[in-house]
Amino acid sequence: MSAPEIGPETTLRRADRAVHGELPEETVLLDVEDKVAVRLNQTGAWLWERLEQPETVAELAVGLASEFGIDGERALADVEAFASDLAGRSLLDTA
Repeated sequence: MSAPEIGPETTLRRADRAVHGELPEETVLLDVEDKVAVRLNQTGAWLWERLEQPETVAELAVGLASEFGIDGERALADVEAFASDLAGRSLLDTA
């Protein structure tokens, strides 16, 4: 499945088929339909936590830049890459 177009105004939410668990030093997502696990790095885990409620890519990028001390352009690119990857795996819904 190909990922939908992701831009700053895209709203993201966790897909119903995704569950997560926290292990020492990592967060893992499980696709309960395909039974595939995905490990998240520190920023991915932070973004996943923020998506307990739907947020736009732009809102997430502002938070990511602030939380991790990176510039806004890099934060936006990181959020778009994260969203594209997980949406392509059907673990995020987009609107």
